[in-house]
Amino acid sequence: MFKRGLAAAMMLVAAQAGAAEPIEGNWRTANGDTAQIAKCGRGFCVTLKTGKHAGKQVGSLSIVNGEYTGRITDLDSDRTYSGSSTAAIHVFVAHR
Repeated sequence: MFKRGLAAAMMLVAAQAGAAEPIEGNWRTANGDTAQIAKCGRGFCVTLKTGKHAGKQVGSLSIVNGEYTGRITDLDSDRTYSGSSTAAIHVFVAHR
């Protein structure tokens, strides 16, 4: 599922745009499931929304100076990975 750790999870294609933080929203995992990243406590939690592990929290993230750091667990192998990543939002404006 998340074989390459947090960095791979952060590089997934966003399924929801316009969230409060660039990272918040529903994301598609490498195996096609949906994971939700939402505020929890002082950071963010990653919870699977679909698939055989739906409803389980699989990770946590924090943000410092625009960099996300955290941990994510592959529930199939019971291995936890640490990593970091940055997120960028690109806004396209059409002019006539």
